[in-house]
Amino acid sequence: MQVTTRERIHPWQIGLAVCAVVTPLVPVIASGESFFVLPLVVATAALAAVPLFFYARPSAFRPAAGIVSAVLLPWSLIGSWFGMLVFFPSVPLLVLSVFSDPRRYPGAARFLAGAGFLLAVAVTLFWWGRGW
Repeated sequence: MQVTTRERIHPWQIGLAVCAVVTPLVPVIASGESFFVLPLVVATAALAAVPLFFYARPSAFRPAAGIVSAVLLPWSLIGSWFGMLVFFPSVPLLVLSVFSDPRRYPGAARFLAGAGFLLAVAVTLFWWGRGW
């Protein structure tokens, strides 16, 4: 009798993808101002959360995270007039989440996951310290 297990994405990858969604929301929540266009923030956060729906399919998680980060890069720069620049750190966080799987990249995964979490903490503390 053979047991087949499904490969899931690593918890580090889930953590970095969650950081990509949560980190931009800190200045939006802390600001309390009408600088941000809230429907655009909600739609962009929902877009950034798309790779999280593929936690049980690593073969779909990697392309989803890559496509979402490729869409978020120009959107965060062009949408900076509407306050969407806060989603710019989500781009490297999603890219780092793709490469932080220790089963695929045993040497670099720990470093990349640590760099991603450090980036999320640094950006969050920067925005929080600015008084947004």
